[in-house]
Amino acid sequence: MSNISTIASGLRQANRNHRTDGTSAVHGVVVGVDLGGTKVLAGLADLQGRILATTEEPTEHGAEAPVLKQIPRMVLSLLERHRDRGPLRKVVVGVPSAVSPLTGLASLSPHLAVPADQPLAALLAQSLPCPVVVENDVNLAAFAEATLGKGRDRDSLAFIAFGTGVGMGLVLGGTLFRGHHGRAGELGLLPLGADPHQTARKARAGLFEDQVDSPAVRSLYGDGTVPVSEIFARAASGDGEAAVVIDTLAKSASVGIASVQVLFDPALIVLGGGIGSRREFVEAVTGHMSALLPFAAQIEATGIGPEAGMLGALMLSLSDLADIESTAQEVAR
Repeated sequence: MSNISTIASGLRQANRNHRTDGTSAVHGVVVGVDLGGTKVLAGLADLQGRILATTEEPTEHGAEAPVLKQIPRMVLSLLERHRDRGPLRKVVVGVPSAVSPLTGLASLSPHLAVPADQPLAALLAQSLPCPVVVENDVNLAAFAEATLGKGRDRDSLAFIAFGTGVGMGLVLGGTLFRGHHGRAGELGLLPLGADPHQTARKARAGLFEDQVDSPAVRSLYGDGTVPVSEIFARAASGDGEAAVVIDTLAKSASVGIASVQVLFDPALIVLGGGIGSRREFVEAVTGHMSALLPFAAQIEATGIGPEAGMLGALMLSLSDLADIESTAQEVAR
């Protein structure tokens, strides 16, 4: 795992108010899980931020939400292989849903069927021997970017993922901004267009998302069946139609990104996801932004890659070692 030293050094920075060397007074491990529509990626780390193991499986789908049994099984399998490292202290799971800080209920999850009437953390904790935190997956990717990536020296960061869908995470002053209902960053619902009051009712996923997600990109090229990665490859090879599609996509995306810039004024906007992390897309977006705003916005592509959600989950689980130590001491009494 190439991020072992990175996450360890990031942990020391994230715990400025705790031990200056990033160490912990207790023994144990934590697990970070990134739940996606196609795969589940889980990583196990010690309390110094050293990643000990990872595991990946295809996501189990079904009416009874079998993934809620799959995740504990994967976590316990990782734990069993590293029993000598101490007990499991915390598990953080990223899900493609808005998660309410008040109720723990998940909502707005069009690509993955999970219970909306029961807190996911409580359901998962029934099969695990430690506290469980469930968080929006893009929030976790944003947290990884803020603590391990290009936002490490910035006081604020917006991470926007463009791919199958679109989502955003905000980190302000080193803390995730979730919003009252956990819906901060549901950028796909941004009401755009000449008459959003009428068209919003007919939206496939959301008025903004309908313009910039993978299905929208495919619909602009050929017969609508060419994969997005192939459209980018053809554009790079000189295909004029593909190049127009990429520019149209970037122009549409720039409207949502400009909205984020004027609403939150982040020091840095990082683009990620299968589309957002592409250099040519970032360059095209930046060009179109200049027509929308009277000032420059700093926009960069993520450098972390597809492990961002899992790494963010690990960083969030380790972000307050004092809390882990306090819980461990209470259990020991």
